[in-house]
Amino acid sequence: MTAVNARAPLLTPRLPVLQKPLRVLVVDDNVGAAESVRAAIEDFGDVVQSCCNGPDAVSVARVFRPNVLFLDLAMPGMDGFEVANLLRKDRTFEGLKIIAQTGFNDDESRRRTANSGFDLCLSKPLSLNVLDDMLMMLRAAA
Repeated sequence: MTAVNARAPLLTPRLPVLQKPLRVLVVDDNVGAAESVRAAIEDFGDVVQSCCNGPDAVSVARVFRPNVLFLDLAMPGMDGFEVANLLRKDRTFEGLKIIAQTGFNDDESRRRTANSGFDLCLSKPLSLNVLDDMLMMLRAAA
């Protein structure tokens, strides 16, 4: 029987040496979902922060200055649309890529995110392969 390191990453980072890690903020009111996405992105070699509500998302973003924001849409209180709207109005976040993550996989949700300043809309649960490929493209574009 072989011993397994419980702290070893589940995924092998594919971050090329010449590419700078992204600064990614993950926001989801489902703590387990936020932590799963955060851990996966961290394993890919990027710098990650996570939080679980809209007001914290705005506060953390102002201090952390992410390049990419994964934002749940349906959160109590301040939802993802409100967070995106606030950050889009702030010139500090001009280059920020905002990616909606939602359990609603319908045309209306996609239309609404496109009209609300989101760069992309992904369905939950997020596929690790899709997540990895997207982050690689964003790193290359940065």
